[in-house]
Amino acid sequence: MSLFLAIFLLLLGNSLLSTLLALRGLEEGFSGKYLGLLTSIYFLGALVATLVAAKMIKRIGHIRCFTFCTALLGACVLAYVLIIDPYAWLIIRFLTGFAVFVVYTVVESWLNGQTQEAYRGRVFSVYTLVNLMSIALSQQLLLVDSTSGSSLFIIASFLITIAVMPVSWTRLQQPHIAVDMPSLSVRKVFDAAPVAVIGCLVSGLIMGPFWGLTPLFANSLDFTEQELAAFISLSILGGACIQYPVGRWSDNADRRKIILLALLIGAVLSLAMAICAIYFASERWLITAISALFCGLVLAVYPISVVHLVDRIHKDLLVAGSSSLLMVYGLGSFVGPALAGLFLEYLGVSALPVYYLVVLVVFSTLLALQLMRSRIIERPEDHESQYVAMVRTSQNVLAMHPESEESLEPPEERRSEPDDRASETNARKAL
Repeated sequence: MSLFLAIFLLLLGNSLLSTLLALRGLEEGFSGKYLGLLTSIYFLGALVATLVAAKMIKRIGHIRCFTFCTALLGACVLAYVLIIDPYAWLIIRFLTGFAVFVVYTVVESWLNGQTQEAYRGRVFSVYTLVNLMSIALSQQLLLVDSTSGSSLFIIASFLITIAVMPVSWTRLQQPHIAVDMPSLSVRKVFDAAPVAVIGCLVSGLIMGPFWGLTPLFANSLDFTEQELAAFISLSILGGACIQYPVGRWSDNADRRKIILLALLIGAVLSLAMAICAIYFASERWLITAISALFCGLVLAVYPISVVHLVDRIHKDLLVAGSSSLLMVYGLGSFVGPALAGLFLEYLGVSALPVYYLVVLVVFSTLLALQLMRSRIIERPEDHESQYVAMVRTSQNVLAMHPESEESLEPPEERRSEPDDRASETNARKAL
């Protein structure tokens, strides 16, 4: 509970910050192209974090690493209003993404170390729920004050700072486990399941701009702060509810065709969203409903892609293969906002849904061609796994996946082995 509470508070502040930066950036006169780049820099920091987080945890431990990165994140939030400069914001945004994803790695590796096999699925489900709820609820904090002041930044920093308290207070001992994830090259993953790689790339290209630039889309339609908060919250919650039925449907059908169908329907919804933005901007409920359907379909693509990969590889390789898919998703999240920013620069109110439409049409075409060339016949009765809703955070969450065959020792056994005797113990085992 202490780890869940800590990540809930931290994400509450960080998700508020993501929306807040887009709105404040507009007020400061920053262009849509720049704000897209700002979101891309955030995911660049996240990619760097995935490479160095394990070394940081090994060097200073889970609690110190969590405290260090949370302090860095809290300071970054305040720095945005202390230094209102486009170049400074790029540096601060990089540090923000880095800090958030190192914290993800700390919490998820810790949960992984404390979770016994029998409770793996429950912990994974609760963690996913905590993530989605914190993102949705954070938008309601926009109603507290105007984005032009510093109050909302202070609130975000406050929530992030107090996230240290549950972790510092916990009596849980830090797990003596390695947090390095096994690797499997993207090329090998593509050879095993090309549709899964394409699905994850598209998911990143869409969801990266969605998280960072949706406030700009709503603002261009003259949404009030109350309507903006409701729009984002309902899109996320509605999307979370929709993705599960879509995912369960994939358990009884060819997952490749479900991914293709989701992308095609997503393209139609993107077109509908663009038309509504131009001709029916006053119909807030209609735009919100379309956004919720769109979000649900796109959110489902990533976990369906992962479970499709699981059907094609041995379960011992789930963590390694899914880690590669997560890196592909991260690459899409890095490139997507910068591309969407270019659309915002030239197309106005309909720019974001038009960007979605272009991406979905291009990759739906590539996916359809891939399916026509493929000689593999996928039958639902041959599925070796079932759909599980997933969060896209760090690689360490994958070891908690219910389908994972990753060996997890009981916490008592891990805690009984001190760090300074680990080498000696391993040598004895080898003998």
